[in-house]
Amino acid sequence: MSQTMTPPAARRLPNAGTSFDLDQLKSDVGDFNNRAQLGLDPLAEMYARRRSSWSLFTPGLRDEEIEALRDYLFPYREMPSAPDAEPIATYNFTAGQWRKPASGKMATLPTLWDKRVPFASVPDSQPEDVEQAIAYAYDFWSSLEWHTETVAYRKWVVANWSRMMEYFYEDIIREIRHEIPKTRLEGDKDYWEGKRCADHIGGNAEKAMRGELVPQMVDNHTYWKNAYLPAGVAAVITPMNFIYGIPGIQLIGCYMAGAPMIFKGHPYGAVSNTVMIRMLLAAGADPRAVQKLEGFGAGIAGLATDKRIAVVSLTGSEQTAKTISLGRGIRPTRFEGGGCNWSWIDDGYSDAELEKIAVRLTYSKLGFSSHKCTTLHGIAASPATLSKVIGFVNAEMDRWEIKNPAFISDADTKVIGPNMVHKAQTITNIQEAARKAGCEILREGGKLAGSAFGYTVDADYAANAEVVAPVILKVTPTVEATCDWDGKGEQTFALATTEFFMPILCAMELATFEDFVKFSLLTNSHDLACSIWTRDDVKLSKARRIIGGMLKENDGTDSALEWEEFGASGIGGSGNMGVGDAETTIAIFCRRQKGRHVVF
Repeated sequence: MSQTMTPPAARRLPNAGTSFDLDQLKSDVGDFNNRAQLGLDPLAEMYARRRSSWSLFTPGLRDEEIEALRDYLFPYREMPSAPDAEPIATYNFTAGQWRKPASGKMATLPTLWDKRVPFASVPDSQPEDVEQAIAYAYDFWSSLEWHTETVAYRKWVVANWSRMMEYFYEDIIREIRHEIPKTRLEGDKDYWEGKRCADHIGGNAEKAMRGELVPQMVDNHTYWKNAYLPAGVAAVITPMNFIYGIPGIQLIGCYMAGAPMIFKGHPYGAVSNTVMIRMLLAAGADPRAVQKLEGFGAGIAGLATDKRIAVVSLTGSEQTAKTISLGRGIRPTRFEGGGCNWSWIDDGYSDAELEKIAVRLTYSKLGFSSHKCTTLHGIAASPATLSKVIGFVNAEMDRWEIKNPAFISDADTKVIGPNMVHKAQTITNIQEAARKAGCEILREGGKLAGSAFGYTVDADYAANAEVVAPVILKVTPTVEATCDWDGKGEQTFALATTEFFMPILCAMELATFEDFVKFSLLTNSHDLACSIWTRDDVKLSKARRIIGGMLKENDGTDSALEWEEFGASGIGGSGNMGVGDAETTIAIFCRRQKGRHVVF
């Protein structure tokens, strides 16, 4: 007796219908766009129905569903590229609605590659907007309703988020490069950090968050430890240099922990901030647990210091972290900052090998225009080795181009883009201040108004962006310089240990490796990333036992290419967060519990 088999393509799992009624979704998104993307969020309104119908057998989002979300996810039809373009409108997301600030005041930010081109219209939020977001988030926390959410559901949401990231890969890369001008290679690093964080944190969550059952110690007593109870309302504050990678890690880690969040991304990342929050809502996140604020400085400062905020997760400047910590006292501030990342090159390498090392370290210095927290700050070596290496570095820097990386060929990687954090004039000021302090200038550079320092630069580009040529300074461990810093007045700073988000490379002669280790431990408080080039296993062993942070052996400082826990040691000025793998990232947003059960 034969049996009729259902073709595989026609089989349906239990509850395997689409997550959306596609016609209704398209209609709701159309209505949302017709009201200028303000008011109730259409995906937030669908949450309760989607959540109630979810089961372990519910499939993730399908291509047709993701494509139907395109006009919802991206708040623009095209990226502004001309002076007469309309800026992309971005808004706050609080209490399930997209809103302008209570004052109605919006700020228009230009592109970083041409100050004449408006890029985004951003809410200039004030304390009343902050209060609205915190009050709503804290009400949800106080309701205790969050405790019913399961890890399995959150994993499903994160898998959907990752799926949307992959589906819109080219759209997101284009957005990253336009918003924060990068080469394709650096845009890929930003994108894949965000995409893979979802895969790794979500995929490993149940293993990372498992409680520990302690072996029986007393009859009829059971003991356990659980370090993963949600901490409470979290403020997630992220920077401008990696606008998908760093926010992705923090958002996914906070969401998997089950902590209600208020996301405050950098204003220059306002468009990406919007896309990521909408992706999280579209993936199925509870809108009561997710909010977003835009704003500047004092207007939104209360977000970090309010007593209802259990944890502040900050990736940004050391000064911002100090200010927040002063306002929070002993309440947790999890900080990850930049660093003065040094490289030691041992004696004994051939000229051909030193040239290869110089090429790698030049990328560590100039990749993404020196705007990574792990950008190389300086190279240290014996006088003879340093002289050769700097010669090769100078030759390699001559091979780089200075131009806008947003629209160049995907194959171009050796490109110095505009200065984004500091004014171009500040680089010239630092160079001249170093000269005045007695430092030798090994490579002249600084602000460019046209072709100079061996570079040919488009004059129109140079006139409308913070365009700079790289500088190499010969320094000592403690030499100081004084100059005007970004037009904010004179500052005195140590050249070897003050972070520069600028293409300024320091070179330092040290007699021995011992001197370098002592400098790294005792003088340089920014123990974020350190690079050591040597064939001497005794020196490597010593470094592993003394130097904190991210230790790179025979590599540059600038990239964690594989997924790993990365960042500062937890002691120095670079911060104490140490994000990366699932366990450490989720734990940022958690409380610890120790339990005992007695058989009565």
